[in-house]
Amino acid sequence: MRLLKTVVKPLIPRRVLAARRRKNVTRLAQQAGLTLVERDLFFDLEKADRTLRIAASHEIYLPHMIENFDYFVDSVVPLQVDGRFLVDMSSPRYHLLKGFADLPFLFPSVTEPYKTTEAYLDFAQLSEGKIVLDIGAYAGVTSIIFAQLVGPTGHVYAFEADPINYECARENIALANRWMGLNNISLIHKALWSHNKGIVFSQEGSMGSSAVAITGSGRGDEVRIPSTTMAELVTEFGLDRIDFIKVDIEGCELQLLEHSIELLSRMKPRMIVEPHVVGGVISTQRCCEFLEEAGYRMNLRNQGSELDPLIEALP
Repeated sequence: MRLLKTVVKPLIPRRVLAARRRKNVTRLAQQAGLTLVERDLFFDLEKADRTLRIAASHEIYLPHMIENFDYFVDSVVPLQVDGRFLVDMSSPRYHLLKGFADLPFLFPSVTEPYKTTEAYLDFAQLSEGKIVLDIGAYAGVTSIIFAQLVGPTGHVYAFEADPINYECARENIALANRWMGLNNISLIHKALWSHNKGIVFSQEGSMGSSAVAITGSGRGDEVRIPSTTMAELVTEFGLDRIDFIKVDIEGCELQLLEHSIELLSRMKPRMIVEPHVVGGVISTQRCCEFLEEAGYRMNLRNQGSELDPLIEALP
């Protein structure tokens, strides 16, 4: 069946495929009690007096937004427009994050709910002086919160490969430096991978941005991004320990973990890994296999809604 789809799908006109996708998404929205309204440049998902706005270029994320409407629409303080409460994720803009009102955050598109960061913090056991790797920093929210907790004697090394996401993270981290006095974050525009030869990356300006080897082509501008390995970054920054690692890199976690087993078994940081669908299969089991080989024991933390569980890994 998969072979048949591979052969037949390229022969179907794009407008036919687009119409089919739209029909399926409209049906999903109706089943979830939502109304999908198509505009020229964006989609609106409406429920009662609340609207979640998504860029037309991010149509691929509509099913995820439908399944997790409340999770995302409740993540930030909404705008009040024409009697409705609007959360606009259709372009880069500043939002006030519910649960962390210390400063406004510039998000490339989709907001990053504080509930996700709370799940990290429950497990991370961060305190003064800890060394943290934030792999998949997105807009830098988690990096900033981690940096607050580890204090001036600790440090956060934040990695973000998507150029649009990276620019937003850079702005947010600069703002945190000016407003909060945080100067213990190193933001690195590289992908953590199995080698240092660079990778082709799908630049989407979204939380789902990833290597083309994972997403396939046709999802945003494709750019070449420098890459590095876990072992090389430890050498580059002269790290003799790592206390906590957060990994949320949209399917690239398999490449990272498979080629970091020796280092992880030696340095033994706490880790939290968000699995993703790779080749049609959720990466949870393979991630756990690599972590087990590195000497970890795992717990799956339910995130609620339709979100996949987080892998909590203890050495």
